[in-house]
Amino acid sequence: MDRWEFQITTHSAGEVLRVREELGYGPDEGSPPVVYCDTEGVCFFDEAPNPYVEAIVHILNEKGQQGWDLVQMVPRQADFICIWRREL
Repeated sequence: MDRWEFQITTHSAGEVLRVREELGYGPDEGSPPVVYCDTEGVCFFDEAPNPYVEAIVHILNEKGQQGWDLVQMVPRQADFICIWRREL
């Protein structure tokens, strides 16, 4: 039987903006939200500018390089929650 350990992380919009700048993109004043959500809570990245998506991918890849598998990502208005697992 497989055994897992789990971890939950939260990542703010500020963290995404910081990583975006670390990746070489300048500050973007008046830019649209990173994730778009409708009134039913369905969220999507379709209209997000590429630098924001690249910053989120970078954040996720950092944890993946430590051996963690992303189980679920939950976008919220000002941040997103990630649930991770790693085999023991």
